[in-house]
Amino acid sequence: MRFLPRFVQRFRRLQWKLTLFYILTTMVVLLALEVAAVLIMLGIAKYNVRQTLAYEVGMVAQNVGSNFTGPFINRNQLYEALRDWRLEYGIEFQGFSAVLDPEGQLIAVAGEHWPGGGAFGGGLPASVQQHIRTALASEPASIPLLNTSTYEEQGAIYTVAPIVNAKATRGALVVKAEQIRTSANNLWEFIPKAFQLFGFSIIVFFIGAAIVGLAFGIVTSRSLVRRLQRILTSADRWSQGDFTTFVDDPSGDELGRLAHRLNQMAKQLRHLLRTRQDLAALDERNRLARELHDSVKQQMFAVSIWVNTAKTLIGQDEHAARSHLVEAEKLIRQTQQELRSLIHQLRPAALEGKDLAHALEDYVKVWQEQTGIAAEVEAHGGQQVTPVIEEAFFRITQEALANIARHSQASAMKLSLECGETVTLSIRDNGCGFEVRLADRQGVGLSSMRERVQALGGHIDIRSEKGHGTTIVVRCQQTEIQAV
Repeated sequence: MRFLPRFVQRFRRLQWKLTLFYILTTMVVLLALEVAAVLIMLGIAKYNVRQTLAYEVGMVAQNVGSNFTGPFINRNQLYEALRDWRLEYGIEFQGFSAVLDPEGQLIAVAGEHWPGGGAFGGGLPASVQQHIRTALASEPASIPLLNTSTYEEQGAIYTVAPIVNAKATRGALVVKAEQIRTSANNLWEFIPKAFQLFGFSIIVFFIGAAIVGLAFGIVTSRSLVRRLQRILTSADRWSQGDFTTFVDDPSGDELGRLAHRLNQMAKQLRHLLRTRQDLAALDERNRLARELHDSVKQQMFAVSIWVNTAKTLIGQDEHAARSHLVEAEKLIRQTQQELRSLIHQLRPAALEGKDLAHALEDYVKVWQEQTGIAAEVEAHGGQQVTPVIEEAFFRITQEALANIARHSQASAMKLSLECGETVTLSIRDNGCGFEVRLADRQGVGLSSMRERVQALGGHIDIRSEKGHGTTIVVRCQQTEIQAV
């Protein structure tokens, strides 16, 4: 019983599906050919009555010669053979079937009254008498298989066939037939008999069809499946982000053209990824330039003012000069904090050796020390997060916390992370809030968050009202990322 599920499972594979299809197709085609042959025989038998009758009379003469090896002593048995052969061969007619001995004397007759008188059927047409003499005078070695002679007169067909065995001519079979009706005139009677006649050949055809279909299916489908497997292998590498692998299929058929187009697609995707990486690097450099311009450069300019003022006061007002230097020192410490923050943003190395939850905890801890804003971190779920999601969520957190520090005037912030099939990141502050639509147009970093989430096929929800803080919720399915 365990073998049956395995057998059924095997036929779910493309190779065995194609093999089974080839077998069934071959068998159907051969069966159709067999049916066509039967129908052709039907047509021949129906429209060539004279040839059909001659053939069947020859068969009867051959059977009589082989079955009656001794003298025709049992005339009752011979009479039954003459009477029943028409039923066996499916032919009906008005007339008689008669057997003459080698001297031309009548031995047995079935059907109508024998019209002949004397030897060689004296009452028969002269041509028929001559055919009888020719049949009785023939040597067995010179008689071809199923040799018959026919003569037609006034709608009656006379057929003469020699009765021979291996040693001598035993006699002659004479048949007169009028109003002939064969089973070919009735399709439903002819087909069973035709299939009975060709029954063995049908079995042989089916066995041959199964063998030919199996061999052809295995050979053909094996090559096809191998080519498809190469495409699947390359597709698996592409799904992992490796677009340096191409499908090796130089053939010019449909699969070859498909492989060529897939290779072209892989090249285009590799080019697009490089372009996207270049644009991302350029965008990151522009962002860092803005950060340096808005923070470090302004602070250094202020430091230079405090230092220059202190220099002018040295020797005149030592206390005022010292206070200016103290202010310059404060600005220098602030500049160091800004640079430290930018360095943390530059290095995703914060994720090396850590999972996303611990990396965010460490980053928020440093951010809290730099900004003085109370921060709380909650992490739930122990499922491992894919590297692509880790980096994107880490960057989104950096952007969100930078916005809180610069624009929100918040005193507290809470970050929640849930790691499961769906990774959810929530960042909430109690700051002054803002108009989301206006902020998107002014480019406060929210657009870059949206782009990162959209690249992952995830969803980001930003809710904010003036005076009621801001909440950012990001969700992304890990299964979708693995399937890409």
